[in-house]
Amino acid sequence: MGFAMRMQMNEEIIKKQSFRNLYINGAKNGFEFDVQLAYYRGHFLSDIDLLEVYVDGEKLPTEAVTFELNGKEMPVYKLSHAVTEFWSQVAPARIRAVKKGGLSAGEHELELKLMLRVPYMQIGPGHTFMPLDSGDKVTVTVAD
Repeated sequence: MGFAMRMQMNEEIIKKQSFRNLYINGAKNGFEFDVQLAYYRGHFLSDIDLLEVYVDGEKLPTEAVTFELNGKEMPVYKLSHAVTEFWSQVAPARIRAVKKGGLSAGEHELELKLMLRVPYMQIGPGHTFMPLDSGDKVTVTVAD
């Protein structure tokens, strides 16, 4: 992909204050954070073409990442089937990632690669629609 529309409507896409380690069965085994859509309109979850999470440059396996919106949590591969789930620009979504041991105390670089297609902006023949970059990269500080 050679280009993508970028229109950040919020100060933060990744809500740094929401970042925290996840404890599963009493052990630190992952983390979660909230994100807000970086566009003036909402989108159906089926418009998400790419969702990847990186920590300190390491891509987490897709099967270790889930997306939660309005109390419904789903693995990344199911997003393309979520044709009735609408993500409003003002509603935060939660990203969860399973990672053995979670993240150690200190600073970590957190990157979300999030690409959507804008279904009302056809830019080519067939089903070629305007790509929308709604990703972000931030530094988070882990206390525990």
